[in-house]
Amino acid sequence: MLTRFSILFSVLYLTGPAFASHWKYDNEESWAALCLTGKKQSPIALNEFIATKKDYHPFNLVGYGQINTALLKNNGHSAEVRLHSSAEVPTVTGGGLIGTYKLDHLHFHWQSEHTMSNYRFPLELHLVHYNEKYSNLTEAAQHTHGIAVLGVLFDLSPDDDEDFKPLLEIIASLKETTNEHKVLTDFSVKNFVPRDKAGFYRYEGSLTTPGCNEGVIWTLFTSTLPISKKQVKIFEAIQTEEKTTLTKNYRSLQPLNGREVYLRVSPIRENNGNIQTWTFPVALSILCNVLYSLGNIQKIYNSEC
Repeated sequence: MLTRFSILFSVLYLTGPAFASHWKYDNEESWAALCLTGKKQSPIALNEFIATKKDYHPFNLVGYGQINTALLKNNGHSAEVRLHSSAEVPTVTGGGLIGTYKLDHLHFHWQSEHTMSNYRFPLELHLVHYNEKYSNLTEAAQHTHGIAVLGVLFDLSPDDDEDFKPLLEIIASLKETTNEHKVLTDFSVKNFVPRDKAGFYRYEGSLTTPGCNEGVIWTLFTSTLPISKKQVKIFEAIQTEEKTTLTKNYRSLQPLNGREVYLRVSPIRENNGNIQTWTFPVALSILCNVLYSLGNIQKIYNSEC
């Protein structure tokens, strides 16, 4: 669990790689050319019926559990988290990845960009990594398999997630876009990755924001993390550079175009005879989604479900 003690102060933010700066989620038709013409774009709809089951070696996450100082910023399109430059850079190997990938940053999408079994989750986290043979994310984006993204889906829970609270307290203060960041001490990336990392979807896709560079290795864990309706609303209050509320920041689903999608089934779920564990948060979310489709509620997390 994250320690609640944190230090908040504002300093000049050192921006990360900028693939494109002026674009909007409500105007996808004006995005960069590759976003419109690419054949391996993300996100996609995931389900076990389109996927080929495949076994991979387990992931090896190094440095994910260490306590670091995190730098948070509203970049106008998402809430972005980077580790302080003095921190040891976490890395990931295994899981079918060729080589070692270094963590560049984390950012969030509300609602989820990928769907799973035709269900769109309230939140999706992207842990963006680049192959260590490249000097940075910008260089890696120019190469096939230069970038690997670990995607984590969040499902509705009746209770707040305690590990999320310190981070969300700062995100709540980042409602407006600025050139500054705020700092959270005692941050551990491990708290934002499911304990069960054995089950996941794998496919080759793209960045989900302009310029939509292709050749990205995508991993979407089948296990979810909990988040409450109240916590989701903190993200929905974030504003764009134009001071409009960013109520959603997910790209529309992209065609598969014959791509292979692979699924590694977690032994836990395989022993239970299914892919998805039907916990209370999952069942609650599906019920809310059904009611939403019937027009009984305005939004799955605006309801009292």
